[in-house]
Amino acid sequence: MNIDNLQFISKERIFMSEPVLISIKIPDNLQIINGKNIEKKNINEFIIPSSINKLGSYCFNGCSSLTSINIPSSIKEIGDYCFLGCSSLKSINIPTTINELGNGCFKECSTLKSINIPSSISKIGNGCFGHCSSLTSINILLSINELGNYCFESCKSLKSINIPSSITKLGDSCFCKCSSLQSINIPSSVSEIGNWCFEGCTSLTSMNIPSSVSKLGYDCFKECYSLTSISIPSSITSFGWGCFYKCGCEDELKKNETIPRNCFKEWWLMK
Repeated sequence: MNIDNLQFISKERIFMSEPVLISIKIPDNLQIINGKNIEKKNINEFIIPSSINKLGSYCFNGCSSLTSINIPSSIKEIGDYCFLGCSSLKSINIPTTINELGNGCFKECSTLKSINIPSSISKIGNGCFGHCSSLTSINILLSINELGNYCFESCKSLKSINIPSSITKLGDSCFCKCSSLQSINIPSSVSEIGNWCFEGCTSLTSMNIPSSVSKLGYDCFKECYSLTSISIPSSITSFGWGCFYKCGCEDELKKNETIPRNCFKEWWLMK
């Protein structure tokens, strides 16, 4: 489908009535794709012209046949949940003109195996890569200072991740249920590990918590069954309820009298 003489696509789902639509070419004069415009399961190709400067929220939501897409350098912003549920999307390039990835931006892109994040990115939004079950590795550059809540939740194939020294906090449920994650290096810039951060990371065997960390959130290592080695620095002044509940080193940690007993109980029992 070719679309001529447009400058803006509204919030209406204008392509929803085309049952066999598989390819869309946007005219060169269009500037914004906004709202839930391209929610179409059969689309496998979408050509974005260099005139486009913004991909709005939910823009490609549900394009489950879309396998790849080239984002031109004219794009300044990728909206929340832009590629939500693009379950056939295997690769994507992010231009250096982008400085933030929106909430849930690539959530449930279940065949996305790897992604390169340019140095221009300073923030990865909440749930950005949540449930990307085929994602095996990701390199986070020094430019990023914030990992949002649920950022990599249920990335079940993720085995390793590089966290740069620019990160100061690991958000709530950041790596929750990353069941293949075996090791992770937490830099000395991190001061807080959020609630449920590593809950259900069943392959995680060891953890070195740097002395910069002062707070462990609720259930942050809950059900890390293979975690048999963990360092607990004296800098930690706040232990979240249930932070070591059912982790592999629970019995050993119980011998440490400086660790509160509520660390070995489920957090909801505190209510």
